Amino acid sequence: MLGLAHKNIKETGLVVNFFREMRRRNVFRVVAAYVVGAWFLVQTALTLENVMNLPEWFDAFVMSLAIMGLPISVVLAWAFELTPDGFKRTALVSPEASISETTGKRLDIAIIFGLLLVAGVMAAGIFNPGNKVRVASLSGNNSVAVLPFTNRSANQDDAYFADGIHDELLTQLSKIDTMEVISRTSVMGYRETSKRIPDIAKELGVAVILEGAVQRAGDRVRITVQLIDGKDDTHLWAENYDRALTTENIFDIQAEITDVIAEALETIISGEEKTILTSQPTQNVMAFEAYMQGRLLARPNGGNESDLIKAVASYGKAIDVDPNYAEAFAGKAYAQMALYWFHGRDSSYREAARANLDKAIALSPDTFETLFSDGFYYYWGYQDFRRADRLFDKALKVAPNSVDALAGKAFIARRLGRFVDSAVDLEKAHRLDPLSFYLIPELALTRVLIGDFDGANAMVERAKMMQPNSIRGAAFEASVLQFQGDELGAYDAILKTENYLPKQKVDYAIATRDPEKILTALAAWPEHMRSNVRNPAMYEITRIRGLLAMGEKEQADKEIDALRIRSADFPAAEWHSGLEYSPVTLPGLFGDLSVVEKLAKQYENLPIDDYMSALTDYADIADAFARAGSPERALDYLEKMRDITGPFMVLVMQDSEWADGLQDHPRFKKMIADYEIWAEGKNG
Repeated sequence: MLGLAHKNIKETGLVVNFFREMRRRNVFRVVAAYVVGAWFLVQTALTLENVMNLPEWFDAFVMSLAIMGLPISVVLAWAFELTPDGFKRTALVSPEASISETTGKRLDIAIIFGLLLVAGVMAAGIFNPGNKVRVASLSGNNSVAVLPFTNRSANQDDAYFADGIHDELLTQLSKIDTMEVISRTSVMGYRETSKRIPDIAKELGVAVILEGAVQRAGDRVRITVQLIDGKDDTHLWAENYDRALTTENIFDIQAEITDVIAEALETIISGEEKTILTSQPTQNVMAFEAYMQGRLLARPNGGNESDLIKAVASYGKAIDVDPNYAEAFAGKAYAQMALYWFHGRDSSYREAARANLDKAIALSPDTFETLFSDGFYYYWGYQDFRRADRLFDKALKVAPNSVDALAGKAFIARRLGRFVDSAVDLEKAHRLDPLSFYLIPELALTRVLIGDFDGANAMVERAKMMQPNSIRGAAFEASVLQFQGDELGAYDAILKTENYLPKQKVDYAIATRDPEKILTALAAWPEHMRSNVRNPAMYEITRIRGLLAMGEKEQADKEIDALRIRSADFPAAEWHSGLEYSPVTLPGLFGDLSVVEKLAKQYENLPIDDYMSALTDYADIADAFARAGSPERALDYLEKMRDITGPFMVLVMQDSEWADGLQDHPRFKKMIADYEIWAEGKNG
């Protein structure tokens, strides 16, 4: 027993001497100093990865090096000692020459200073900027642009996933009333851009820019984001989200990013908005992915027919996986209505859309997606503008910055004759989607309808810069110039449409009264487009108008007589039946005043819910009355046109050859005088 006790005492003494020697050699102090320094190194690596978009393995690599360096530092501290002559092996340093005690005191000071610095850094939040958000420098600007997310997944087929997360975040941001988010159409042009952040921010008119990357690996997802000040390119916040791939995590990340952007812009997210942002329309990842694919394919403004068909299938897949996914039903209905409206008016699409909307309404009647799709159902499906208008109002209460809902609302307001309201909504939509071409011609037309000629011309010039060869842009340009009384400009603009819009080319040629232009436009009208079952006389009617404009009355009368005989076999003309000419057009050419009067009264008994169509209808009725010999009745309808828009409508009236005989009438002269007063007040 005594021998065992003696052995234990001896071993204990060895251990004590070992730790005493480690303390003498400052091993513990070196380890402490190393840990402090390694902490700074790792935090720097994390910050650099966020700020410089370094690969995801960068911080892990630095951390691994730091861990591997710890035992090496222990060995070096034990084996070597700092002397006045530099580092020497400890075994070769005599106790009298050792300065380990002085070195230890210096290390103590360094450790204390390092710990104080760590505490200060943590308090200031210098490292790990994801924990602190700086305020953007552009005070009063509450707008953000989210650039396309980079796909960092090993599988490039997952690129749609990064795009889907990006699109979903934009949709969520559009639901915040106090901030404005640039639409996907405009930001997609900056994918892999080399432009500087301040330049992008200036082009888009935003205060902050969000950049991000998405990496999907199996059942995990990593989303890296950084918020950058648009004025000086400084970083306001950055974060890495490394989570399990669940819908709950995806929606939580989106909600946190939205909170951060609001904080940087010094805006407030309401409790109701927070509830919307944190809601989970589905808990199934497969359904969510299929939904994202469908939404990426079913872009607004028509889209490619094959893409819309694929979108319907993707939404259907989402529904198969999650039969209670209301947003998927709403998305499917929207895609089907786009197929109906832009690609053939097949009523089966409209019927299928109604069935899907009924499902969406039953599951989630008040979500943006349901209200938005239902609005387009009544707009595109039945031209029920008033009902669609109410639905878009509700949708915009949920997502006040949705460009597509704003545009839909604006087009409906224009149809309902609320041109100023339409311009306001289109202005906001254009501000949120400044690089989207399709909004610009529409805004040009709406501005000219409220007499804002300078604004309309500015939009025309912008459209020409963006797409100089656009047929749509040329058609809108011609219309805008016509409203300003620029007949030659309108004719030159419509010529850019090449073989398209042949009737419109003749119409604009007639407005110039130039026989050469009229004959050229008539000759350019393709043979195969001159007649069809629904519009058997469009070419003949237009040709007769051209002859009358050139003063060729004798030839025009011959062709009118021939057309009168042929017209006995034409289908009965009805208001808004889809014909390219009105029911009053042929009776007007034939001089049948009683028939024109009967049809005009018939029209007056119809409800007018489409004032854009009403402008055309009133012009056709005025045309018919003028040709049939009733200038007073013609002027009645010219005044109705003026009342819809304003005094400047007389500029369009002057272009019409049938109105030439009215221009000496006192009522017409009064309209001219009213226009001149309006123009003087506008310019004065």
